[in-house]
Amino acid sequence: MPNPGRQSVLFPALLSKFVSVAFDEPTSTSDGGALLVARADRRLGLTEAFSTALDDGRDGSRVRHQLVDLVRQRVYGLACGYEDANDVEQVGRDPLFQVLLGKHPREGGSLASQPTISRFENRVDVPELAAVGDAMAETVLARHRKRLGRRARRVTLDLDLTDDATHGAQQLSLFNGHYRSWCYLPLLGFVSFNDEPEQYLVSAVLRRGRTPTGEEVVALLEPLLEQVRQVFPKARIRVRLDGGFAGPVLLDFLEESRVEYVIGLAGNSVLRARSAQHVARVRREAKRRSESVAEYGETRYAAKSWKGRQRRVVYKAEVTRLEGRELRDNPRYLVTNLRHSPENVYGIYRLRGDVENRIKELKDDLAIDRTSCNSFLANSLRVLLTAAAYVLMQELRLHLLRRTHRRWQVGTIRLRLLKIGGRIQASVRRLIVHLAESHPWQREWHAVARGCGALPA
Repeated sequence: MPNPGRQSVLFPALLSKFVSVAFDEPTSTSDGGALLVARADRRLGLTEAFSTALDDGRDGSRVRHQLVDLVRQRVYGLACGYEDANDVEQVGRDPLFQVLLGKHPREGGSLASQPTISRFENRVDVPELAAVGDAMAETVLARHRKRLGRRARRVTLDLDLTDDATHGAQQLSLFNGHYRSWCYLPLLGFVSFNDEPEQYLVSAVLRRGRTPTGEEVVALLEPLLEQVRQVFPKARIRVRLDGGFAGPVLLDFLEESRVEYVIGLAGNSVLRARSAQHVARVRREAKRRSESVAEYGETRYAAKSWKGRQRRVVYKAEVTRLEGRELRDNPRYLVTNLRHSPENVYGIYRLRGDVENRIKELKDDLAIDRTSCNSFLANSLRVLLTAAAYVLMQELRLHLLRRTHRRWQVGTIRLRLLKIGGRIQASVRRLIVHLAESHPWQREWHAVARGCGALPA
């Protein structure tokens, strides 16, 4: 019986000639551009660092797939859109993926099967997860130290939570009233440098579905601050967080750590009374101009939980006007130790909003919320593997030449630079990957390849 994957399909009335389609090219691939991912990884040493952090407790005499190959197979697959362990059955015999893992196409044997990948994901323990997280942070920071050197005057850390809905018996899945669902709440950390717009993923920690305490946030932030100081000892460190983090434990820690901070603060009757006169003036102006108006001010404030310690609170007195609606007061508050003007402080804080776009990429394009294992530890490893794939995609984006191209989302990078039809030609001395001559993004592909260290043929 013929292989159903190679049966021909005939379209007799499609064009002026008969059109026949057959899946019969044994050395072809639909991910020909993924060589960029492997090259970026080799340059960063990311998957090598991941595999070093993991303890391979398998019987060496029975091992067919090395630990680093399992990590690479999973990370490269995620970068190319194969987000689940079941997907390895579809790509395990792809000759390009065999090349990426150092095997001879079509002769090097298939890659790891789904059961092997699942066993790999489910054997990790807590110390290994911590070591993998440290390895990722060290790799990302070392990459930008090499890129920037002494030009890194300021390092900004942004932390944010996101909901990861669960749909089964996953360990530590809890009901969260804010999101109205059973979920996890991963905590993601991003780092940016000077005034650069890109925020680079530096940490990803899967958490139970409950809002973190101040002690928990400090436990996650403290080692990250230490790593940043070791890599950039002369740079100022700034931390930006949203209103869910503004607790006394965290504020005390940040001040004792001597870092700059600006954190969202929930409004209350005291703060609203302090800004009421300013808001009233803005409301009159908004009514006169029939448009939204905002002004900025500040006050000294001490919450009860701050034990009488006053801190600088910057507020935005804003009144918004939407078409067909009444004017609406929209005051916002920030607690900070920055000395900038209130308007500039708010501008600095507002830049952290781009983290939401990074999180959308992680969820929509890389499925970081595909935490469908029962084991919490296995799901935690999945999150870190997805984070590694995102680090590699950000590395590719860094080498795009045009400023507009550097705003490409992960899905766009994958479609234009990785998903290229190709054919692999193997000889004794070399491999040649023939890509589609008509591919419209050749120039951008070559720019990224050169940025990752490729040489002219």
